[in-house]
Amino acid sequence: MGDLSPIEPDAKEGWQVTWEIREAAHKDVPAIVAGLSGLLEELSGREAGEREARVQIAHALIDDGSAGILLVAENLKEIVGVLGVSWQIAIRIPGRYGQVQEMWVHPAFRGLTIGGDLLEAMFEIARKQGVARLEVGLPSERFPHTNATEAFYLNNGFATIGTRMRRLL
Repeated sequence: MGDLSPIEPDAKEGWQVTWEIREAAHKDVPAIVAGLSGLLEELSGREAGEREARVQIAHALIDDGSAGILLVAENLKEIVGVLGVSWQIAIRIPGRYGQVQEMWVHPAFRGLTIGGDLLEAMFEIARKQGVARLEVGLPSERFPHTNATEAFYLNNGFATIGTRMRRLL
């Protein structure tokens, strides 16, 4: 990814939206993986490994819409945001639901509406596919921006439903 600087406001027109939200294509995979690797490093404080596995999974999501969907925000031919959702089924929830797996916006573009725009596009796709519920897990409380992340999702219509846990095997 190139050296991105934030969009400068036009004094007369306010913030001008110059990005578009679209489904990811195979040509986007290197930028998607780079962005998500940066997110993982930001969350964990260490370099994210397993790049090739991420590349393969991104291609699989692009090819198989039944597994999930991958959206990108593109600004001037640069990927500046990514949203990955997997489709899930559970007995407790009638029908399929979506699980937000990845959400990344380039640091130079945070604070604009790119994250919300990605979610709005996902909401529209989910509704068209008959999906009536989306869930998201928040980062660990050790992440310094967990409160801001939680506020972002609350401001975009999500409600707190509990804590997630994991066990590595």
